Amino acid sequence: MARMKLLLDTNVVIDYLHEREPYYDKVRLLMTAGRVGEFDLWITSSQVTDLIYILSEGGKRSLLSRVLEQLRGMRTFVNVHAVSDREVDRMLAASWKDPEDSLIFESALEMRADAIVTRNQKDFESSVIKVVDCDEFFVWMRKDFGLDYEEVVI
Repeated sequence: MARMKLLLDTNVVIDYLHEREPYYDKVRLLMTAGRVGEFDLWITSSQVTDLIYILSEGGKRSLLSRVLEQLRGMRTFVNVHAVSDREVDRMLAASWKDPEDSLIFESALEMRADAIVTRNQKDFESSVIKVVDCDEFFVWMRKDFGLDYEEVVI
């Protein structure tokens, strides 16, 4: 069986890199599981520049090198899906409230993701792909696949 593909929303990556509470413990568990090959973790190419801008507080040079180092480290276990003109065109034709969320959804469709992991599920109401937060993801793994990550200590 192929490994599950999870497309991470930008807020989940920020929770991880900024160690934001109360989300950090679960997102760290998700990232660690991805790092050891339990799942294939993905972000989109458009998210990379969004993350650089957000994490460097608008491109502050004093923060930029640290942000780039964090992203380089994350790239050792998080894949990047190259957004194509197909996804952009579908996003432009869609009627989603937030174009960034629409582009993440279109990318998830294109790459055949099993789920989008986000803290803002309401932003993906129109999704035909499973949308979960980190807590729900681990409940799903336990209920549907018999995998209990609650016992994992990191």
